[in-house]
Amino acid sequence: MQEIFRGRTKELAVLDKKYKNDNFIMTVLYGRRRIGKTMLINKFIKEHDCKHISFTAVERGEAELLSMMTESVLAALAPDMLGNISFNSFENIFDYVGKQAEKERIIFVIDEYPYLAKQCPYIQSVLQKYIDTSWKNSKLFFIICGSLVSFMKDEVLAESAPLHGRSDLELKLRPFNYIETAQFLDGYNSEDKAICYGLTNGVAKYIVQFDTSLSLEENILDQFYSIGGYFSEEQIRTTVTSEKQSPALYNSIISAVATGHTKNGEIASCVGADDVTYPLKVLTNAEILEKRMSKKPYYVLNDSMLEFWFRYVNRATSLINADNGQAYYYSNVKDHLHDFMGKIFEKMAKEYLMLNAGNNGLPILTEITDYQDSVLDEERKPKQIEIDLLGKNGKDILLVGECKFKNSQFDKSDFQNLMDKIKYLPVTNPLVCIFSLGGFSDYVKNNKGDCLLIGIDDMY
Repeated sequence: MQEIFRGRTKELAVLDKKYKNDNFIMTVLYGRRRIGKTMLINKFIKEHDCKHISFTAVERGEAELLSMMTESVLAALAPDMLGNISFNSFENIFDYVGKQAEKERIIFVIDEYPYLAKQCPYIQSVLQKYIDTSWKNSKLFFIICGSLVSFMKDEVLAESAPLHGRSDLELKLRPFNYIETAQFLDGYNSEDKAICYGLTNGVAKYIVQFDTSLSLEENILDQFYSIGGYFSEEQIRTTVTSEKQSPALYNSIISAVATGHTKNGEIASCVGADDVTYPLKVLTNAEILEKRMSKKPYYVLNDSMLEFWFRYVNRATSLINADNGQAYYYSNVKDHLHDFMGKIFEKMAKEYLMLNAGNNGLPILTEITDYQDSVLDEERKPKQIEIDLLGKNGKDILLVGECKFKNSQFDKSDFQNLMDKIKYLPVTNPLVCIFSLGGFSDYVKNNKGDCLLIGIDDMY
């Protein structure tokens, strides 16, 4: 399946703006695996008529990395010399590249930089020297790219890192939002596009596995529940363990969070460990988990694809390997897809509110969170309040939202329940937004007042 470049127009625009500067430029580009970093770099290179060096580091020894970089540099700048000369140090390579870049614009990309830096720790200081001296007077456009997010943040961008403060541009590539994801899914209806967003987490490499000439269900069966499907146990292991030393423990922690064990103690008990503080910190730094603060801090998965896999695919691996994964899907998964999509739909609603802030009667919001609290009702009895969306500008609550990803309409009881909960919030007359997959009953339409009713098609 040929990959077509989509999206990333803002990132391309900012790279192009820096490129036109014509001076030395250093860019740090990072983001999780499969997010589309290399495709973005290749698209950027393709749009500019200049020499370019593309070196991708791998987990090899120093001598082999030096040889590989030599080949990349000579192939780009002196192909006639390829095989005839060699560099005996990275300093010699950087000297050569710098001299060539004094005469013309050259793009020099080191992809998967953490592998190079881990094998050759001194490379950080060497690059610092060249950036501060000979390269700064050249026309080199230097890009450091990496998928190990925690390494890039701690060893490249942190204040203690040798390269700190030397980049002219720092680009963190994030997953596509639900609107951008839909650009890959022409022909699907809004509900199917939303479910694809949930199943792929907006990750480019995952989205392109969905063939829109097939139904959504056929794609789910082919890619998750069949031998040879893209979302195999091996693929998940690669995604999860790229930065980890104890893959079994980390997999167990992710599985625990995906199945509802979200607090530190609950996770430790579920995985059978005395203390999971450190692995939770590692997974949070890698942005696989997110730590949310409340009276009792808890963890959520940042990747909805992983959440789906560990909740609905993990236990089926033996059946899948026996070529009978389809049976598991129909008996254990199909009827739960909308339950899985509940939190995803809330995320989509947040993205909708941010994308449309200041338009269509929507306020400017600086933060959108969920809300949970225990209050006393009119009879002084404890009452648990849960709100899907609480939109703030600074400390001021401006918006309250409810999300329902079900085929049934948002009806009278849903509406009255929401209005009752709003009475207990520390806010007066907020804008109320209701997002519903199944639409709205006549009662809700006739009694909505100033409430905004937003259906799934309205979101697209």
